[in-house]
Amino acid sequence: MEGFLLDVGKTFVEKCIIGAIEKSRYLFCFKCIAKEFNDEKDKLEAERKTMRQRFEVAIDKDKDIQFNAQFWEEHAEKLIQEDTKTKQRCFFGICPDCIWQYKRGEELANKIEETKKLVEKAEKLENIELARRLPDVERYSSQYYISFKSRELRYKELLDALKDDRYYTIGLHGMGGTGKTTLAKEVGKQLKASMQFNRVIITTVSNTPNIKKIQDDIAGPLGLVWEDNNESNRPEKLWNRLTNGEKILVILDDVWGYLNFDDIGIPNSDNHKGCKVLVTTRYLWVCNKMACGITIQLELLSEEDAWAMFQRYAELSNISSKGLLKQGRKISLECKRLPVAISTIASSLKGQKGREEWDVALKSLQRPMSMGDVDENLVDIYKCLKFSYENLKDKTAKELFLLCSVFQEDEVISTEILTRLGIGVGLFGQGYDKYNDARNLVVVAKNKLIDSCLLLDSCSFFKTRDVKMHDLIREVAQWIANQEILVVDSSNKNQKSSLAGRDNIRYLLFDGNPMDLCSSRFDGSKLQILILIMVTAGFVDSFFENIAGLRVLNLIVDEQVTLSLPQSIRSLTNIHSLLIKSVDLGDISVLGSLQSLETLDLNQCTIEELPQEIAKLKKLRLLNLEKCKIIDKNPFEVIQRCPSLEELYFRLSFNSFCQEITLPALERYQLIDVFSDMYDFSLSKYVSLQHNYLSEATVKQVIPTAEILGLEGTKKGWRNLMPEIVPMDQGMNDLIELRLTDFSQLECLIDTKHIGSPVPNVFSNLKELTLKSCSTLVFVFDLSTSQSLLQLERLVIWDCEQLKNIVTNERKSDDKSCNILFPKLKVVDIERCQQLQFIFPLFSVEDLLLLETIEIASCRNLKHIFGQHQDVELASLKTLQLRYVPNFIGIFPESNDLFEGSSHSISKPQTQLEVEPIKSNKFPWSHVCCYGYNNKLRDSSSSTSTKIPIPSVYEDQPQHCSISLVTFSHIFLMLTFDIFSFLTKTFDTFSC
Repeated sequence: MEGFLLDVGKTFVEKCIIGAIEKSRYLFCFKCIAKEFNDEKDKLEAERKTMRQRFEVAIDKDKDIQFNAQFWEEHAEKLIQEDTKTKQRCFFGICPDCIWQYKRGEELANKIEETKKLVEKAEKLENIELARRLPDVERYSSQYYISFKSRELRYKELLDALKDDRYYTIGLHGMGGTGKTTLAKEVGKQLKASMQFNRVIITTVSNTPNIKKIQDDIAGPLGLVWEDNNESNRPEKLWNRLTNGEKILVILDDVWGYLNFDDIGIPNSDNHKGCKVLVTTRYLWVCNKMACGITIQLELLSEEDAWAMFQRYAELSNISSKGLLKQGRKISLECKRLPVAISTIASSLKGQKGREEWDVALKSLQRPMSMGDVDENLVDIYKCLKFSYENLKDKTAKELFLLCSVFQEDEVISTEILTRLGIGVGLFGQGYDKYNDARNLVVVAKNKLIDSCLLLDSCSFFKTRDVKMHDLIREVAQWIANQEILVVDSSNKNQKSSLAGRDNIRYLLFDGNPMDLCSSRFDGSKLQILILIMVTAGFVDSFFENIAGLRVLNLIVDEQVTLSLPQSIRSLTNIHSLLIKSVDLGDISVLGSLQSLETLDLNQCTIEELPQEIAKLKKLRLLNLEKCKIIDKNPFEVIQRCPSLEELYFRLSFNSFCQEITLPALERYQLIDVFSDMYDFSLSKYVSLQHNYLSEATVKQVIPTAEILGLEGTKKGWRNLMPEIVPMDQGMNDLIELRLTDFSQLECLIDTKHIGSPVPNVFSNLKELTLKSCSTLVFVFDLSTSQSLLQLERLVIWDCEQLKNIVTNERKSDDKSCNILFPKLKVVDIERCQQLQFIFPLFSVEDLLLLETIEIASCRNLKHIFGQHQDVELASLKTLQLRYVPNFIGIFPESNDLFEGSSHSISKPQTQLEVEPIKSNKFPWSHVCCYGYNNKLRDSSSSTSTKIPIPSVYEDQPQHCSISLVTFSHIFLMLTFDIFSFLTKTFDTFSC
């Protein structure tokens, strides 16, 4: 027994001694612990930077980021910002504070283990990306929706039917052009906004349904990814997603016949589990065939609604002349109350002040017309739409209108494709000198068609104003062309047979196997445009001999296939535009024989090399190589020798041979090797490179005139952009967006130290500036140059460790300028700039008038947001977010200047912090976030209520209000640091 007790006692004493030694380590080895923590923190910082790079790549690829990765980054950020000071004294600074040192040592020891675990976890976070769902019905604008009185009942019926659980499939039936699609979209948006459905998805079915496209349209907004190419599994996967219990509305728009839901993957009425289907169609029998539980018929407008719509589109009002109003009402009646006819006719007459134009329009609509085989119900509609076409004064606009009808139904048509096809077919004659002149003619003609409602603005990711054509207007355009324009789906036997014996076709879109085109006894002697959508690749050797007069060939394959161009392509001696997508072409030297070629567009193609023969194409003006795999040789050795090249688009096609590239003189260029879905490709001069591809001569050529400039990881040792790269007198005034990343020796953007004369305007059109990982950057602008940036809207600066000033507030002795600072700046985002003590100096009441958002994170030495100021009003400020700014004191450095000239007054009574009532709109913040270290604001029951002056965002007029942090009224504060300490320092600084 004694031995057992001795063993127990011995074990207990050993544990106590070991525990005491371990605990004493916190005090006696404190500096070693602090050093070890700093070492581990450096490793964590490297992992965090790597993680941030992965975040940026994901964002550039339009991907979402997994929440656990975001949580890791936030946790790492807190540890990296941890203060590791090693000294704190007590007894009036005489003795070291042992209690503090012990507690702090224990904290750091725990954080060392925490840091190690985070580093290990970072290695396990291999894939942080998530596919981002495509937007559904909310992407459609309600700008042109008109709530007609005669449609109110139908709107309510459709809304109620879609809410009613008794109905699974609902039909919306009406003749073409009545507004079925517009109504369906508007009701869908209403149902999603009211949370009746989680997702509202619309897909256009059309006369020739493409099952794969319908599946893709539905899968995109649901975030469903087809992980394999086995199309037979698609219906099952889509069915599983649509029946997982989520409330989903699928709108099948423009249905022309029976659709088998099983083929698509849409559930049927007996197993839909929260999914519903809305079918829009011209035909009542389609609704019956598809077993719609309820069918709503959309009639024509009432005469009064039709007249109201006509007035709106023709811009008539009560002050217009009585003669025009009288004729306008008669013309409105001739539009037969059909919205699509009213919008086109009225728009064509908009701005016509003379009575004669209106008389001619009315007579034309009343005149009998031979309509051939047009359905008798559509005769009047065709007549209206044909009048709108004939009323176009611009011949180019008329030709462009007909050209648009050769594209597939509901296809989004870009300005670029219209330009390249238009030039190829000779749409502009000899009326242009440069390629861009023709593009401008397309834009002008396209805008006229949009204004006339003959084309529709399409929702586009970029600001390119792409267009679509209403299906009924497309039919009319093809009818007007008198069968010279034909769209053929070879899987449709009737359409395929329509080619036989035809010798008058000018424009042809053929969807199918090229062999079927050869076997159809088709006479292509007059064919000018051939858009060939291939399912399987393969040409007979003589394929192009039958269409030797072809001016435009657009070859499209959905998924890349291997295809050798036949030698008969040499017979296309009159071809001006050649566009090929998703084909492994191999050797393309045969293209050197096409001496009339002006446009060569290869998209997602694989080629052995860019052959020397391309440099012999004397008329080649535009070369596009986008996402191409060029296996061998430097393509720029050929490009630089193209004698007439005006435009080069070289996007994501660089290979290892591209070194020190040289370019010919170009009107437009895009050199991009960084993947992103965010690029606006409509801009003419665009450089975004992450490798040192450019020779010194090319740098001097492209950078001074670029509109978008993004450079990453350059090793050229540049210390500034001007004057080292670009002479100061050139100013880079075309630049709209500037992004510089990992510039290891950059000290500033513009160095004016050695410039005696006044600095000229620089960056006068710059709207966005992003600087990341510029480790030697000390300041961005001096005051004189910053006042040239009158258009700057967004400023982002990350990971610039030596940055001390964004704008130096030193005025030169001869500088008497008083220009306002960044008058259009809206967003400021600063992260991990440890030397920065304040963001901007302010000198004028008009500085930063439009500033809406300030986000500052991980700036250890930041004390104030503004360095100095006059009587400043930040009337537009909505969001102020501060994260991990441990030394932050307040907005301004001087207390009595905060509300100078206003009625604001802040005092600190003995028992409670209060403010005087607010009587002006100095800081109308609607969202304030504060993040930091220790959350000491725990006792919400405390009797002390700390108040801060924030005007209400819900009232337009100034009012009396003070907002309590305890009640969180009108302000959102995420408190993870000592807010009382922060407020105390703030009020001490700002006290009057």
